[in-house]
Amino acid sequence: MDTCRPLRPDHRAGNVAHRTVPRAVERSQRRWVRLVVVGAVVRDSRTPSGHWRASLRAPDGWRAVREPRGPYATASMLEWGSITKGLVGTTAWLTLEVERPVVHYLPGVPDSEMTVADLVLHTSGLPRLAATMRGRLFGDPYREAVGVPIEQAVAVPVAPRGQFVFSNLGYALLGAVLDEVHGDWFAAVRQHVLDPAGISSAALVPAPADRVVPKLFGRAIKPWALGESSFAAAGGVWSTFDDLCRYADWVLEPEAGPSRTVSWQREGASIWINGEVRAAGVVIASAAGVTAAVHALAKAPHAADAIATALIEREVRETCNR
Repeated sequence: MDTCRPLRPDHRAGNVAHRTVPRAVERSQRRWVRLVVVGAVVRDSRTPSGHWRASLRAPDGWRAVREPRGPYATASMLEWGSITKGLVGTTAWLTLEVERPVVHYLPGVPDSEMTVADLVLHTSGLPRLAATMRGRLFGDPYREAVGVPIEQAVAVPVAPRGQFVFSNLGYALLGAVLDEVHGDWFAAVRQHVLDPAGISSAALVPAPADRVVPKLFGRAIKPWALGESSFAAAGGVWSTFDDLCRYADWVLEPEAGPSRTVSWQREGASIWINGEVRAAGVVIASAAGVTAAVHALAKAPHAADAIATALIEREVRETCNR
């Protein structure tokens, strides 16, 4: 890729693993990128208001684009949401026979052909959530799964095997498979990903006082109970922002094997992983030699992706103009 070509966002529809990514365009298409983020227009010379934190990594290392302020200045632990899947997918790829049917580990799963690889790659045909968990627009869909093992019988595909359907249910099953093999999926993730990456702060249920959360009418918005539930492997990890950046460094090392990005999304030379939870969004995106890590609170869905896209666009343009 010609790194002096500008980037633009690709807003094709998707699920939580939506496809808003930096993408190269022709030189003749250079223009200011307009991204509406909760009423704020992001241009090269402007940044959105509100609570968010971001850093960029170029060849000379990481630098903060926005220092901690507001909730980020008074607490340290951020929700990863579906970026958790990056940890879990890598651990599965490194430690399991990924072409083995899931029923080998979980006999109660109805589909005898579904493989571990299908769970990792979202090609199992399973829905985002079990049918009994959907339809709770304002509630916490994971609260009823706290302290309750995943019910294997609900893992009924809604699409043909091989078709991409983003599935938290699939990753909940993957966590159960890792529990079956290792005794504790999170301990396995710590051994195979977190410790090698130098990440020490990661937790599933951090102390409430340590959580970076937005407020509504002066009261903290309560996060989903993901980390306490049987769906924790789908999105329950929290860590400091610095450790989020350490994860990006470890995954994107030049000599890293493909197992590190097996749960990431790709388009051309761009690669990214993102997550959306109740009142926060997060993304790590890399394109044209620039990596952005962004966490945003109480904004429109996919706001973190939009901010990351604009930051990479600006960094590439400024580099080309030097």
